[in-house]
Amino acid sequence: MRAFLPPVDYFIGRAVPGFDKYQVVEHHRSGGNAHLFRAYSEELKNAMACKVIPRENLRGRDRQPPTWQTEIHRANTLNHSVAVKVLHMDEWVDKDNGIDCVVFCSDFIPGVDLRQYISQNRGGLSVQFAEDLLKDMLSFFHEMRNRDIVHGDFHAGNILVEDRSEALGGAPYAFRVTDFGVVSATGDNTLLDDYEQLAVVLREVLRNVSYQAASARDRFALRMMEDWLVPRGLLERDVTHEPCARIPKRLYERVAGLDAEFRVIQKQDAAPRLVTPFDYLSCEQIGEDHSLLRSLYSRLFLGLGEIETADNAVVTGPRGCGKSTVFKSLSLRHRVLVDEDTPEKVDYIGAYFRCDDLYFAFPRYELPSRPEAYDLPIHYMTATLLIEVLESLEMWGKKRFGTAFAKTEERAASRIWDVLGLPRPDEPSANRFKTVCARMGKQRKRAADKQRFANDPKQKFGSYFGPRVLGDTCQVLQEELAFLEGRPFFFFVDDYSSPKITLALQENLNRLLMQRASTFFFKLSTESPVSFARGDIDKKVYVENREFTLLNLGVIYLRENPGPKLAFIGDVFARRLKALPDYPVRDLDTLLGAGPGLSFNETARNIIDNRRQAIWGKDSLAQLCSGDIHYVIELVRKMVMTAGGREALAGTTDVPRVSSRVQTEAVRNAAGDFLRNLRSLPNGEQLVEIVSAFGSVAHSYLRYRTSKNQEERPPHQASRIEPYEPLELSAEAQARYNELLRYSVFIEDVRGKSRRGHVVPRLWLRRFLIPHFNLTFNMRDSVQLEADEFEQLLLAPREFEKAKRLKTPVAEEDDDDTPRPPERVQQELFGETEKGDG
Repeated sequence: MRAFLPPVDYFIGRAVPGFDKYQVVEHHRSGGNAHLFRAYSEELKNAMACKVIPRENLRGRDRQPPTWQTEIHRANTLNHSVAVKVLHMDEWVDKDNGIDCVVFCSDFIPGVDLRQYISQNRGGLSVQFAEDLLKDMLSFFHEMRNRDIVHGDFHAGNILVEDRSEALGGAPYAFRVTDFGVVSATGDNTLLDDYEQLAVVLREVLRNVSYQAASARDRFALRMMEDWLVPRGLLERDVTHEPCARIPKRLYERVAGLDAEFRVIQKQDAAPRLVTPFDYLSCEQIGEDHSLLRSLYSRLFLGLGEIETADNAVVTGPRGCGKSTVFKSLSLRHRVLVDEDTPEKVDYIGAYFRCDDLYFAFPRYELPSRPEAYDLPIHYMTATLLIEVLESLEMWGKKRFGTAFAKTEERAASRIWDVLGLPRPDEPSANRFKTVCARMGKQRKRAADKQRFANDPKQKFGSYFGPRVLGDTCQVLQEELAFLEGRPFFFFVDDYSSPKITLALQENLNRLLMQRASTFFFKLSTESPVSFARGDIDKKVYVENREFTLLNLGVIYLRENPGPKLAFIGDVFARRLKALPDYPVRDLDTLLGAGPGLSFNETARNIIDNRRQAIWGKDSLAQLCSGDIHYVIELVRKMVMTAGGREALAGTTDVPRVSSRVQTEAVRNAAGDFLRNLRSLPNGEQLVEIVSAFGSVAHSYLRYRTSKNQEERPPHQASRIEPYEPLELSAEAQARYNELLRYSVFIEDVRGKSRRGHVVPRLWLRRFLIPHFNLTFNMRDSVQLEADEFEQLLLAPREFEKAKRLKTPVAEEDDDDTPRPPERVQQELFGETEKGDG
């Protein structure tokens, strides 16, 4: 680190070891790990860049061969023009002067690094510059991916902006990348994630592009990069949710195709609009087009009532289940912008914040060694949420309560300054919400900038907002703005998920976000139950149903009756189909039909008789859904495309417009695609083996076992796992279990009760995988497992399958299920009486 850096003056005027014709002539810059010099050969009339790194700062220096040396060799195998190759390396040792370094020589690139370039052009970068940078880096990442190489130390200081202003034609700059994983910014052997670092770099570039000066086409490109490429293309890791995630070739093609994409948009209205009913599958893609968000959002969303209760809530569910869309749609800002903010419709003041900004301010956060820095994230979050609250209240107050707001704003703002403990600006508009928000913007930056020095013993730390400031401010607003009429504040904090928002950062922020009060409540969305920290840095453990309510939207969907499920899905598609006035189909009934109408027991017997099952119609679509409406929309899009697209729908009067054969094939292909994408994830091979072993065992139960829950003794139809005992898993098994939940391969219902009377988690198979394993959608039966069997499934799925898969019918006396009447089964599962055969 910097403590090991030798004096710069020692090197000036000395010959480079092993490169005697080159003499160090100029100190270029220094970082935390190295000095960079320019060396020059008078004989060759050529300059070289020389990086001198103390041996203490080199990555894996104690290994043989040293890790840093291996990284240099790998980097030099790259053919891409972006890569700056190391042409010479040698030791630079002078024990008499305390020098123990290694020197790397490469071509000297005229220009500055990207960090300096941004500083020199702050606010003046072009969209073209951002696109050129992105395309070069993605092309570069593509070659690295093909050669199984990572950079490991990718940041703006290691991206060089070469000056090509004297060249004729082409851009006046080019990008080069140096320093492959030679050093570690933390002094250990941890490499930085290249895609996360590219997201950080790109976001900093985009922040210095003037949106106001951009053309319509460039604004479109900015929105795409900010709203889709950064969160979905670079930061996303789950290719089962976003197939383009971290695939450089696909991301490059999307960027390269911006002009064509914009021309399509131009043919529509100026604002983004649906080109097909299946566009804009995520809230991030919609961006700030609130009218489009309103047209696609369904108030029939299952779980909406639970989200809007006056309680802290952690909302989880499969990726694509609509958490972001709901959170943003419930914010006061959105309601004002779409004119749904009449006082009788507003029961609470919703403030929406997506955690992308939080990630960039506190990436890879760990609790600092200095307690004085503990409150930096709370300071940042408090300032951020206050900006959203005050801006939204100002919009609403001026629109609906003009005179009343004008009379009370100054006094409210004056009291807010007192709560914040900040001096008022010496200006006439000091006691205005806009002024407070401007100061909060600076406080956000102050906290993020200070975080870089959170472990520096030489740094001085001032005061920062603690956990109570936000709540005290809400209390002031309640007291001073009479038109709030006791409405509580709901803070919708979206994508509060590890590993992006680290568990250490969550434990710090939970001191704020898990507070309980009558005037404000926090609603946190997280991608799975295991991506949320249930404690804080003060060692307080937050107990479900006491400090917060856990809402798993997947479980809520599974528990719901068929009627509301169909109503919700039907409404989602009706909104999308009707958003295009000339689209040839207006409803789901016409598009897909009702379905085959077979009972679950009939379907099971057909499977036993090896009859191929047709899976089609709106009823089947509702059964395939685990709350993941993103999947359902994408599935129907594939059906329509396979059937011939819009033209084919317009060319027939058949109902359904998409044939049952096409629907069935699309359903089966989608499950296969999910498993292939799952396999490509870290540890994905093991996850596929686990779910495949369960599917094989459940299918064998359907074939060779009958259910004692009904008089007809129908086939045993299980799509869930039910442990006999509470789970006590080994560390390795727990890690696999958490991954299954993180990617929603199984959906966990923590309110299960085993046949032996224990409270146990039930694991429901992701619904769209059911046809893949030749099962039925019946929710009556389960595969019951002892604790050691469940552990075996997680750690040795093939052995589990071999031991549990039935090959012949099970005799009645071998069936250890205790007979229970149907009403008892339904009551245990869903708290209501079962209807029909499941």
